[in-house]
Amino acid sequence: MNRKELSASNQSQNTGENRDQKAEANRRSAEYARAVAESSRAEAEARRESAEEKRTASEASRQVAEADRRSAEEMRRAAEELREAAEETHAATDDLRAAAEEAQTVFKETRQAQKKRGDAKTKKTNN
Repeated sequence: MNRKELSASNQSQNTGENRDQKAEANRRSAEYARAVAESSRAEAEARRESAEEKRTASEASRQVAEADRRSAEEMRRAAEELREAAEETHAATDDLRAAAEEAQTVFKETRQAQKKRGDAKTKKTNN
């Protein structure tokens, strides 16, 4: 073979090898891109799941806070009712004390009046 033929044969072989190397590089690049895309998809899914868990936890926390608020409101109302009942009891106690004092005064006055009548009858009988 002469030099021109050898050179053409080598160039043909080099071109084929270059094409194979480029194809392999393209295949590796595509595989890497797919791996990166899969990793990104997995990270996005993990972030979505994390956000959903946070939302669920937040909703549960909101429901607990609402239950606590309702409980506190019920306790406040019960305390208010107890305060009002205590005021009514105090007022009733004052009324009963005043009635007892009045009854005691009436009783004393009645006893004195009976005693005076008894003394007056005794005087009449002795006369």
